[in-house]
Amino acid sequence: MQKLAEALLCVNGIETAAHRAFASRCRIYDLDARIKALEAAIPPNQRTSSPELTKLHQELNAARAEYTASEAKLEALKARHAGAVALANLLAACVQARKDTRALEASIEAALNGQAAQAQKPAQKAPAQNTQAQVAGDGTETGTFKVLECRESKPGVVRAYCEGPEGKVAVYAKNGNAQTLAGAVGKQVQVKYRKGEKGLIALSVQLIQTKGLPDDRRIR
Repeated sequence: MQKLAEALLCVNGIETAAHRAFASRCRIYDLDARIKALEAAIPPNQRTSSPELTKLHQELNAARAEYTASEAKLEALKARHAGAVALANLLAACVQARKDTRALEASIEAALNGQAAQAQKPAQKAPAQNTQAQVAGDGTETGTFKVLECRESKPGVVRAYCEGPEGKVAVYAKNGNAQTLAGAVGKQVQVKYRKGEKGLIALSVQLIQTKGLPDDRRIR
């Protein structure tokens, strides 16, 4: 933690900058007083042509620039020292609590070197199986469901209660799709559907084989 120690011991630099700012400010007051005294002794119409007055004004501008730079450096040194004190206190508290300080020390070193601390990225998890419905451009959706029960809703139409990504839902189908649902109780199916008022209206139903890929047959 050499950088932290150096930042804590930069008091001499703060004192030097403070003395320089104070000296510049005193010189500004002195030059301003000399200019006013000289202007009082020179007629107004001759002041712009006075070499001595011009030189004093140049020196005054230089003193003002020096004062501004010294003040900026002083404030920067004071802020750096205050930050170093806060970091040292934090590090001391962690040491007293017997915590691992390696990550904190690395962050302090980076901060004192003018680098932004890099946030640790969480370990990437293996991508989970996509069970959410996939929305197509025509407004239809495709999802995977487990058929819980299936019964006839009206002639030619079956209503199957299925467990999907959003919970239990009713799926309505007819013709070949109805037959596939009726024979898939307790199994998983892939359904292309559109949403209706009372549930999902199946446009195609595909039985998912437990050992392999989904059945290649698509019943429409």
